[in-house]
Amino acid sequence: MNRRVLLLLVVIVLGAAAWWLMRNDAPTTLDRPLSDFAVPDTAGVTRIFIADTKGGTTVDLRRTKEGWRLNDVFMAKQHEVDLLLKTFKRIEVKSPVPKSLQPKTLRVMAATAKRVEIYEGGDKPSKIWIVGHGTQDHFGTFMLLEKPGIGRSNAPFIMGMGGFTGILTTRFHTDLDHFRSSDFFHVADMRDIASVKVEMPAAPANGYQIEQGEDGRFSLKDHLGRPVPFDTVLVHGAILPLKQTNFEKIERWEPAKRDSLLRTTPNLIMSITQRDGTTTSGRFWFRAYKGEEPPFGMPRPLYDPTYMDALIQDTLHVQMQRPAFERLFQPIRAFRP
Repeated sequence: MNRRVLLLLVVIVLGAAAWWLMRNDAPTTLDRPLSDFAVPDTAGVTRIFIADTKGGTTVDLRRTKEGWRLNDVFMAKQHEVDLLLKTFKRIEVKSPVPKSLQPKTLRVMAATAKRVEIYEGGDKPSKIWIVGHGTQDHFGTFMLLEKPGIGRSNAPFIMGMGGFTGILTTRFHTDLDHFRSSDFFHVADMRDIASVKVEMPAAPANGYQIEQGEDGRFSLKDHLGRPVPFDTVLVHGAILPLKQTNFEKIERWEPAKRDSLLRTTPNLIMSITQRDGTTTSGRFWFRAYKGEEPPFGMPRPLYDPTYMDALIQDTLHVQMQRPAFERLFQPIRAFRP
């Protein structure tokens, strides 16, 4: 065979092999350990994917113009995302794992570790953390680093974070409820609120509607829509907490217990309408008081003064704190001069 033809065939074969290796995403074990876990510029992180090896559950966080979204369905809790980004930036190697302990460490990690994919634009992660268990003294976390296209480290490290003492594993959970935004209602400018309607089914005459004109002037109407005199300061003070209002946690009751609650008449129904026509509604049930008995001669409270149940976003059952809404949940007479 002509030497030139043979050389050309060799070049083609080598080129094809190189292309295949570049296209192959399967991680390979490196002869040297990878230790550059940190992501210096977390502003460039566009996606965080967490998979629980043991539980088989996942969480997918993506940066959007509106904020971080969870599994392409819900808005994410910004505080939880910020905690992850802070960890990416400040992570540091405390020490390598001694060779004598590496086999056992890797066996435990294989069964319990979390896989954390960090994306900095593009369809492939720039780094993948394998987040294992904590050290015996609870001052470090066993971790491995993988870089797509380069390979996976051949040895784990004990990792920590500046200004933090403890185990990092708990930050990388896959609890959707914990990552989900706890916003009930919030606005950047209070003048974006067009009206707030509060209904009290057990006593309809106590209900009312606060309306706000584009000039910021308020009006108060009774449950029949008739204007009534009011104290502007009291009305403004009542809706002020709506600028940023959150629920405390998502309730996951047994279906029978949840259905029993939803079949009862709520104590209050509230609807908040913004100038763009968006309406946010909630149905609220006060919880029975189960606290300590009051001193002799003092009346026993009927309801829990701190917590209440609410149904928001049509079907989401949550626990909310009453004090944040206490001024709004007053009868209409409380706003009269």
